[in-house]
Amino acid sequence: MGVYRPRDNKKPWPNQEVPELQQTFQEMYDKCHQFSLRVLELIARGLHVQDVSSLLAMHSLIGTRANITNIVTLHYPPVPEHVSEGQARCGEHTDYGSITLLFQDTNPGLEVLNRHGRYIAAPPLSDTLVVNIGDLMQRWTADRIISNNHRVVIPDTEEHRRVSRRSIAFFVNPNDDAVITCLDGSDKYKPIIAGEYVKGKVAALTNY
Repeated sequence: MGVYRPRDNKKPWPNQEVPELQQTFQEMYDKCHQFSLRVLELIARGLHVQDVSSLLAMHSLIGTRANITNIVTLHYPPVPEHVSEGQARCGEHTDYGSITLLFQDTNPGLEVLNRHGRYIAAPPLSDTLVVNIGDLMQRWTADRIISNNHRVVIPDTEEHRRVSRRSIAFFVNPNDDAVITCLDGSDKYKPIIAGEYVKGKVAALTNY
């Protein structure tokens, strides 16, 4: 399930079946929105970006139809008794936008690719979340921070294989019309339009 802050009447909430769902998710969206701006500011200051306010301004339309930042619930069903060799719950991929806030349940499986080309576990830790760097942030920073591949593998233990795994991802994107250029003034990446890039990636994923 994916949730954008503006209510989409074409996809109404199941208010009769789960009356508290809409308010809960919209409140979570707003809190993730505010927290993501703090994370973006810290990234900018850590990289000594001269104009932090301009980077934040490129996310000023989060929560409107001019920005496709959304929150998504992810459900991984229990693992069948027989699976193919190398089968994963979610194949390796990068995220497309600026950053992603990821909330995990207690079940393991998330792995991230480190700079040495080796996948390492990112186990759930109590009262924490995972922050993924997206493709556009990598382009912005001219590879100073990397949009690394990650995946969800099948657990080793039978205990964890028998239960569902759930997580919630808040995908933070720049405004649709934001022009992404390297913040250091280099030409390592050509300028691109954020909305066109993200929507193109999503289209390629869903139209294979």
